[in-house]
Amino acid sequence: MEEGMERRKIELLDWFYYLAPVWLALEVFVWPNFRAGAVVGGGLAGTIGFYAVEAGLGAALWYRLRYAGLAALGENVIYLVLVLKFILLSPLDTALALANDAPEAAGAAASYAAALPGALLSMAQVAFRLKKQLSR
Repeated sequence: MEEGMERRKIELLDWFYYLAPVWLALEVFVWPNFRAGAVVGGGLAGTIGFYAVEAGLGAALWYRLRYAGLAALGENVIYLVLVLKFILLSPLDTALALANDAPEAAGAAASYAAALPGALLSMAQVAFRLKKQLSR
């Protein structure tokens, strides 16, 4: 390495945001409703917007902007609140749709099942980031 250039330490939690384009590709092409679907529905525009915010946070973390860590934590907490609402209320919506013989009941159940792993991943991310922020 050249003199004056230090190797910078990349935080493990920040990779969650650096990989936003990978998460987007995963959600659009392989696993619909993986993470963004629980918050913004299943639409492409909402999914792209969701991951644009995450990519922006990744850039802020990469360039070590002053409040990037707190912004990431805030985004995670908002996401967590919305996902918990989704986890708690979606089974009720699905049950009502099944009771009314609505054709969208199967789609709602599939969306719920697809979103749960992403919700659990995000919950772990929030817990670790909160622990990191509180230990400072």
